[in-house]
Amino acid sequence: MAQAPASLFYDGNTTQKYRSLARGSVEDQGTTYEQGSELVVPGSVLKDTDLSLLQYEFEKFESKIGTQRHIIRAVTVMAMFCVLAVLFSYYLKNTEIQLLQSFSRLTIYLGAVLVCLFVARQLSYDPWRAEIIPVLVLIMVIAIAFNQVLASLTAFLVSMILTLSTVQDIGHFVIVVTVSISAAIALKSVPSRSTLIKVGFMCSIAFFSVSWGINVLQSQAVTDVFTDFELLKASLRGAAWCLVAGYLVAGSLPFIESAFGTVTDISLLEMSDISHPLLQELVRSAPGTYNHSIAVATIGEAAADAIGANGLLVRVGAYFHDVGKMIKPEYFIENMSGDQTSRHESLNPAMSTLIIIGHVKDGVDLAHQHHLPKAIIDFVEQHHGTTLVEYFFREAEKVAQEEETGTVEEAAFRYPGPKPQSKEAAVMMLADACESASRTLVEPTAKRIESLVDALAMKRLLDGQFEDSTLTLTELNTVKDTLTKSLIAIYHGRVKYPDQKSA
Repeated sequence: MAQAPASLFYDGNTTQKYRSLARGSVEDQGTTYEQGSELVVPGSVLKDTDLSLLQYEFEKFESKIGTQRHIIRAVTVMAMFCVLAVLFSYYLKNTEIQLLQSFSRLTIYLGAVLVCLFVARQLSYDPWRAEIIPVLVLIMVIAIAFNQVLASLTAFLVSMILTLSTVQDIGHFVIVVTVSISAAIALKSVPSRSTLIKVGFMCSIAFFSVSWGINVLQSQAVTDVFTDFELLKASLRGAAWCLVAGYLVAGSLPFIESAFGTVTDISLLEMSDISHPLLQELVRSAPGTYNHSIAVATIGEAAADAIGANGLLVRVGAYFHDVGKMIKPEYFIENMSGDQTSRHESLNPAMSTLIIIGHVKDGVDLAHQHHLPKAIIDFVEQHHGTTLVEYFFREAEKVAQEEETGTVEEAAFRYPGPKPQSKEAAVMMLADACESASRTLVEPTAKRIESLVDALAMKRLLDGQFEDSTLTLTELNTVKDTLTKSLIAIYHGRVKYPDQKSA
């Protein structure tokens, strides 16, 4: 049976053309809302129609705002950011001088802030609303790498910028800044990785509590807050993000220390193990120096703890401060046995001074070779500051007088420095000097030890060795008292037992 021929054909272009003409011939239909009326009931769940209505209203409102008002708004926001930047820069200039002097650390710091703001902006959208993660990670990193004050001020700055660029809600700002500053305050030190997890858990509690508190203050009926499951969901989600931030920082801690050139208590405890290759080499090559370092570490840690400094850092720094002596151990008296003759007797004082001073540079080179962190290398470099090698300087003066060769330049007999740049380095300098000098006392009585410590501390104070360390006179007195007590304890008297009679 033959089929009837097709009489109708579909023309897509023509169909779209007539559809457009038909659509254009119909007048727009809309709903009129009185000024001040509610488009959407506050607190309700938005539907697609509600969202479209609000978007349309926003576009209409924006279209009525002229270019001048847009410019004024932009200038106002920029002015606010400039005020924050100026105040923050003033703080950095007057307080964080070391940060400004280190281009690499300053670049890393500013780069971390910018990356945080970018990532937080991307994570601030629904359904994640996870902007607290990068903010909290940044603040925890800065508290670890720098200090709590800088971390707290950075938290305020980042929270303000993030709030202005996203929701522009004062409640959101209070939540973010409270949680991030809580993390900064809690991270005075990092003795273990679990500390970071605990801080994340604490921030979770802070996020949940502050989030509910803000909604209680903003709600007209307090009972509505306790039946708002969306609020509960958002609060629990934010609390979970805080825990995620804690785990992220704990897992990436070695990379943070490497990037910022800092050292945590975790790394210090690892380096305090006597099985460290450099310490093992020191034991074999210069056992006397090793014993001296252990003694300095013991008394130095106690003195640093007494003034609220980092005693663990002083202890580990003391372990490594004299590693340079292992290059020429026989030129240092603590490595000589009783029947050995000093090699310095055959050298002129200037040459002996060069060898003695050289152990600082040798120590720094060895520290770099074993990849010790900068915080420990600073102890190696600064533990003598620019002090005078007094023994050989006096010997050089005697030789000059005998040979009538003129005066001796004191600068040639001083260590190259730098002077101690921190309280910990200043404490270590004094502990090193007192431990060495106390071994020269024939009868180390309490009074003699006290006079020795006081004389050494006063000599270095008048020599300007502590002027870059921020060590106060009150703290110096506390350090002297603690060192005196420690040395007295080391050289405490013992009962002389009578000779045993043979049976």
